[in-house]
Amino acid sequence: MGQHSSGGNFLLRLSGEAWLPLEEAYLVEASTYEWKYVMTGLEPPPLIRFCGLPQAPHRLEAHEAYGQLITPFYSGQVTFEINAELFESYIYPDPRKLTQEQYNLMLSEILQEAPLCFNYSEIETGIQADRHSRLLSLAQWSYLQASFAWLASLIRQVVAQPTRVLQAREQQMRRDRVKTVDSQTMGWLERNRRRSASGTVPEIMRSSIREDSYNTYENRVIKRSLVELRHLLKLYGKASPGESATTAELYADKVGYWLREPFFKQVTPYGGAIRISQVFRKHPVYQQCYQWFERLYKHGDERIGLQYSYPLKETFALYEIWCYMQLVKVFREKGMLKNSSRLFQTTHEGLFLHFAENKESVVHLTNGMRIYYQRVYQYNSPHFYTFTQMMKPDIVIETGDHLYVLDPKYRVPANLGTALGEMHKYRDGILLRRNDERAVQNVFILTPVQSDELRYFAADFQDRYKMGAIGLTPGGDMSSLRDWVDKLVAQEERMMEISED
Repeated sequence: MGQHSSGGNFLLRLSGEAWLPLEEAYLVEASTYEWKYVMTGLEPPPLIRFCGLPQAPHRLEAHEAYGQLITPFYSGQVTFEINAELFESYIYPDPRKLTQEQYNLMLSEILQEAPLCFNYSEIETGIQADRHSRLLSLAQWSYLQASFAWLASLIRQVVAQPTRVLQAREQQMRRDRVKTVDSQTMGWLERNRRRSASGTVPEIMRSSIREDSYNTYENRVIKRSLVELRHLLKLYGKASPGESATTAELYADKVGYWLREPFFKQVTPYGGAIRISQVFRKHPVYQQCYQWFERLYKHGDERIGLQYSYPLKETFALYEIWCYMQLVKVFREKGMLKNSSRLFQTTHEGLFLHFAENKESVVHLTNGMRIYYQRVYQYNSPHFYTFTQMMKPDIVIETGDHLYVLDPKYRVPANLGTALGEMHKYRDGILLRRNDERAVQNVFILTPVQSDELRYFAADFQDRYKMGAIGLTPGGDMSSLRDWVDKLVAQEERMMEISED
């Protein structure tokens, strides 16, 4: 759907950049923009609203008004109201922040790695692997719980501003109500005038009426997907025990409420093979709707779910788990996994990845190393202890008398040094019980930030100070983490050889 034109009177820019008309401006969330309105003749200062909030000009010059606005900390469609006329625009995600697509990618990769790690556990239960299946699975249910709120937001946007098409249909009407005369109407007149004895235009005639229709291909596909989703949720309501069944029924009722909207009542569910149209490819809201339903059925080979759902606003928690599972994946690919039983919990509802706080999920490696998630260290801990306060680093690798700490930082501002400064408490505050020596060998931040210019990412900085940052982005390159693991394993092997000598 194309944006309205602001006529070039309303311009936006980031500080120091060129002015751009509203329809050409690329808006990013949580950013400050300067705006300028060019007045014509004796036109009064403009009345401007952004997302419903008034934007008063900071200064007035000859025929120009200047002001400043801050985009909200979310992405999606927004509106400008300029002198009572509405204009649409779109706010794009902050590139420093993980996107919705990356959020879904993290969830999918966690659930894909889970069955592979399960092969190294001692839990005796079967795990089915049926890719592209529409059978119910804990992984699919985890996806539904984690992203249903996002789907609700997308459907609200579709209902508020749906795509539509101008369609023509023929209808009989009185001749004085005919507004347009096309070739079909003329042909009908010629045929019926010959049949009329007087040869005059009939009182009742057939003509074409053009009207907006919401029964577009994309809306029909979305309605079909919602009907299938409601059926799927009903199945979960019958198959799931306790609280999960109640949640599934609530979701199903919500989908039924959407389908009763006047908009969807005008739409016929699509019945053929689904293809990716230009609207699904380019329209931001329809594209995300298509991707949501596409991912819904891509959990056929994932039968292990997350015990807790992580909404989009808690992406930092999912990023911590994803980083942990990526580290486990690197060691698994090196053939070093020994026992992963402590990653899983069996309940009456099924088999789950277990990453609850203070549970210290752990994977044992073949060389004696242990990879902990949120391991707790305090004054009375037996082997390693703290002399100040309880500490709980997100990821710890224990090997003999040494510790290696990794701390995922979902979103770190430009000064990574502040975040690294906080890591000193782990390196200096966790001691070895038997001799009070520092136990932590390295401390590293795992972050979506990617920068070759910052010294914290440089190998010489990390080798010299035994700390730094490792870039780890969903869908990105994993080579930095693999290189770090290779150095760690080689370093421990050298230390073991020295101690044996």
